[in-house]
Amino acid sequence: MKQAIVVVGFGVGDAQVKKRCIDSLLDDLHRSFGDAYDIYEAWTSDFLRRKMAREGYIYSNLAGVLEDLKAQGYERVAVMPTHLTPGEEWQKKIMPVLKEYEGVFQRLGFMEPVLTVASPEEFAFIAEDIQAFFQLEDLADGEELVLMGHGSPHYHNPIYEYLQSFADKQKWPVHIGVVESDDYPNQQDVIDRLLAKGCQKVYLRPLLLAGGNHATYDLAGEQEDSWKNRLSQAGLEVRYSTQGLGEYKAFRSLYVKKLSAFLQNNMK
Repeated sequence: MKQAIVVVGFGVGDAQVKKRCIDSLLDDLHRSFGDAYDIYEAWTSDFLRRKMAREGYIYSNLAGVLEDLKAQGYERVAVMPTHLTPGEEWQKKIMPVLKEYEGVFQRLGFMEPVLTVASPEEFAFIAEDIQAFFQLEDLADGEELVLMGHGSPHYHNPIYEYLQSFADKQKWPVHIGVVESDDYPNQQDVIDRLLAKGCQKVYLRPLLLAGGNHATYDLAGEQEDSWKNRLSQAGLEVRYSTQGLGEYKAFRSLYVKKLSAFLQNNMK
């Protein structure tokens, strides 16, 4: 029986960042599941697929990969998103395609994004793997951690708010915001929170699987409104990293664990 796992992500516009973050995850999946499943990759961002094609790197979208698998006679297909949350890309570029391919394969299953929860309490699994997520041991004396996620442009994505609520209940020195200014907690929300707490030093990092353009420009760019510069303008001492979460093996293990449980429960 031919079985496949399709790893579908937004994509990234830097080949070296992809190697460190996305390809490292793909390597982990090959080691864990490669004996039973062939592993394929798809990107949801047409812009990034076109950009990388100009540099000689060709990636298909999800429909293209599923069409190829159908032609090759695959019977069971599991789709694993690398998107952290069930946001706009998940809703508009993954779910409609999966609906279109219902009934094409003997079984077509899809794993929810790794940070899919319905309440702050459902983030309890992070307490068991806190270093996989927050790397709090990297904080210097007196530093607090600021994580910059993506957010959703057209509606409120509550996952970041839930994660902040859970971190607060654990009394972790963690502050979470999103790039999308119309979503919240946004950049100004985070600054207000830090100042209200009396924070003086922060370690700023991306809450993103791959440290691509959002990390390079929105987080650490030289423009006045980058997170690094806005935090500095607010009087905070800022240390920062642009490393995506995918560079940490411990974080990638969250995907492996969730996919293993999904395959066991849904792909038999």
